[in-house]
Amino acid sequence: MSPASYSRAAAAARSGPIDEIFAMLAHRPDIISFAVGSPDTDLLPVDLMPELVRRATAKYGPAILQYGMTQGFDPLLGHARELLGTRGISCPGRAIHIATGGSGALHNLCMALLDEGDVVLVESPTYGPAVKGFRSHGATVREVACDEFGIVPEALAEALSPEVAFLYMLPTFQNPTGRTVPAARRQQLAEVVLRRGALVIEDDVYADLRYHGDPVPALWSYAPENTVYLTSLSKTFAPAVRIGIVVLPERLSDRTLALKQNIDMQTSTFCQAVATEFLESGHAQAHLARIIDTYSSRLDTLVTALDRYFSPEFRWRKPDGGMFLWLEGPPGFDADIAVRSALEQGVAYLPGSVFYAEDGLRHRDTIRLSFANVADRDIDRGIKRLMAVFEDRG
Repeated sequence: MSPASYSRAAAAARSGPIDEIFAMLAHRPDIISFAVGSPDTDLLPVDLMPELVRRATAKYGPAILQYGMTQGFDPLLGHARELLGTRGISCPGRAIHIATGGSGALHNLCMALLDEGDVVLVESPTYGPAVKGFRSHGATVREVACDEFGIVPEALAEALSPEVAFLYMLPTFQNPTGRTVPAARRQQLAEVVLRRGALVIEDDVYADLRYHGDPVPALWSYAPENTVYLTSLSKTFAPAVRIGIVVLPERLSDRTLALKQNIDMQTSTFCQAVATEFLESGHAQAHLARIIDTYSSRLDTLVTALDRYFSPEFRWRKPDGGMFLWLEGPPGFDADIAVRSALEQGVAYLPGSVFYAEDGLRHRDTIRLSFANVADRDIDRGIKRLMAVFEDRG
């Protein structure tokens, strides 16, 4: 097959700097990596899996190995409603469904909402794989100006236009910045959305990873009929189980589920049954507490190391939760150029430029540090190495 015969989606799926860094990390287990934005493998509940599978097969029998309902496994839907209820989100009837992870949910929504030439608005910076997905569906992706509190309401009002299909945002412990949009700003953004009749996709996969401060109401709370709410169990149970939870405005439910049926029939019934047993077993809260305790400690260690080794020219803000810290360098600092030198010295990070949908070249002085997957004992050594690399490059 010649490159000219590839689909638009395949053309949009070209590898980039992130893929190259991860490929190198696969062959260098000695590298201290602040690049990988995934849960710590050592914290995944491997010891619980035999019991969960045994309980699921005993309770539900062969049905968990069969095709299931596109909307989701009914016992899991019940637990999902309980989880959402703790976040102030109600979802009667077909408003809720189970997706194959958060990424599967986004793909289904793109199929339902995007046509060639549509515009998707995103934060600046934003989650890179989502941008790649939007573009694979023919959308133009535009950034909306942000400040330390998230999207600027006036900038959103100016950016909204008839060709905009939706706004995509991660308002809680954002990937990559770790930023959380405060309640007052969420209400202001919701007022703009309601006034303009716009649609928001609220990606809230990090919501349970809070280490400091009080929970903030979901953006959905302020504009439920104009918001699609996404979350998942990937960060709090296991990514490989691929359980995403979606709450849709009623007008979008039937068409989106019909498209999901064409894409993957349904999310694995087996995985949904195992996830149900995890949520019912009594282990879920203890497991989450362990994750929060570990990640919170690692964040504290990271901030202490940054204070110890980095010069005041570098700026950062400690997030209240999540898995990421955003670092901004002084004028003239180039994080993109320093990546290879850092790898040679045994430490990895992602340059912030890869998280911008438009001109990342203007943001080469930024870095995303992911702390969740780095052992406490390695964080101090890794940050010390990193600062040494930056100082050598002058």
